[in-house]
Amino acid sequence: MNWDGNAERTLRSLADMVPATLRELATAAARDESELVASERDSDEVLTEDVVRGWIRTTPPEQRNGLVAVIDGLGFDVELFAEDLQSAEGWPEEDE
Repeated sequence: MNWDGNAERTLRSLADMVPATLRELATAAARDESELVASERDSDEVLTEDVVRGWIRTTPPEQRNGLVAVIDGLGFDVELFAEDLQSAEGWPEEDE
């Protein structure tokens, strides 16, 4: 899958916020998820929005409130990602 240069920079910016001991793992998970997001929209290129969505999906739901400021700080319209931020798809329910 091809990666837009801005998408690569966005992933690095997000990964830089993760402690060094977890950065490689977080980057790999977000890269895989970003490529999945791109493929879900039938594209062979990962764009910045795909990276943000991929990062959100790999962030536990209870930690996503903190992503609002991060997404805004990167210059994105947080409203574009509101549904993603509220979804817990793929994560176990807190009751489990």
